[in-house]
Amino acid sequence: MICNICGEKVGNGINVSNRRWEKLYHHCENCDFIFIDEKHILCSSEELERYKTHNNNVGDPVYEAYFEKFISYAFDGVENVEKILDYGSGPEPVLANVLQKKGYMVDIYDKYFADENIYQNKKYDLIVSTEVFEHIWDPMPVLEDLGKTIDKEGYLVLMTNFHTSRKNDFGNWWYIQDPTHISFYSPKTFAYIAERLGFNIVKHNEKNIIVFRKKEMI
Repeated sequence: MICNICGEKVGNGINVSNRRWEKLYHHCENCDFIFIDEKHILCSSEELERYKTHNNNVGDPVYEAYFEKFISYAFDGVENVEKILDYGSGPEPVLANVLQKKGYMVDIYDKYFADENIYQNKKYDLIVSTEVFEHIWDPMPVLEDLGKTIDKEGYLVLMTNFHTSRKNDFGNWWYIQDPTHISFYSPKTFAYIAERLGFNIVKHNEKNIIVFRKKEMI
């Protein structure tokens, strides 16, 4: 098995079993990426049905407050941002709505709910993706594609829960209970991604938010 981030060969997997299921995950010692074995990935129709149960509605004060807190951390210190892409905006674009109220110009894209490839041949000052990349089994092609649409010295902001590579902790982690969560990252994984994409890591909160900035091309 080859790692979907760095391309190195992965060793022994992590077997996780409980009353509901038994699944195999692969852990890359080189970049610390953990990803589920392909045989456990849901088909697109099953995945979509799962997402339809998410109750994330525009105008929901609780959910908007959740994003206000996210923006307060993630956008603090970012410079010269006007045009934003919300990648993986979900059934309803709550984050995009909050950002628009703050005066940003926001495009949205979602594989299932807003699938017009609006970001092709455009440039953005910032791309934000919240609770998306844990659903993507082969993330590097997506990240490389998004990187091309980020303008010079622009930003990429990701929200996804960081894993612990300790196998016992991983097996008991609540985050893997969602069957659509299939890819898991740590700060070490993101350091590799940053180098591969030509980004610097601006900051992360050691939990679930990381901010990258595209390096100035010389």
